Amino acid sequence: MHKFLKNFYYIITVITLIFLLKINYVMADDTLIGLNATAKHYCTCIFISNLETNYCDSSYDLIMSASTDEDLLKQIKMLGYKADFEKKEIIIEYEEYKIKSTFSEKTGCYFKK
Repeated sequence: MHKFLKNFYYIITVITLIFLLKINYVMADDTLIGLNATAKHYCTCIFISNLETNYCDSSYDLIMSASTDEDLLKQIKMLGYKADFEKKEIIIEYEEYKIKSTFSEKTGCYFKK
C-alpha cells in the first residue's frame, strides 16, 4: 500500500507540473497576441492612414475596450510603443518579446523578426 501511495504522489505531481506549464504557455500566447495586435494597429493607423498619434490612441482604446482581459490591456498600455518614422516601424518590447511591425508600400504593415 505504501508503494501505491508513493507512485500516486508522483503521478499527481507530474500531472500538476504539466498543467502549470500549459497555463504559462497559454498566458504567453495571449500576451503575444495582444502585443502583435497593438503593433499592427499603430502601424496601420500611423503609416497607412496617416492619422495623428492622439487619434490612434483613442481608436485603440475603443477597439480594445471589448477585450475581456483588462489586466493585459493595462499592461500593454503602460508599455507604450516606439515609432521610428524613418524606417516606418512600430516597436514594442516586453520581457523576451520584441514586436516590430514595419510598413512598406508593396505589402503594407508586416511583422519582422
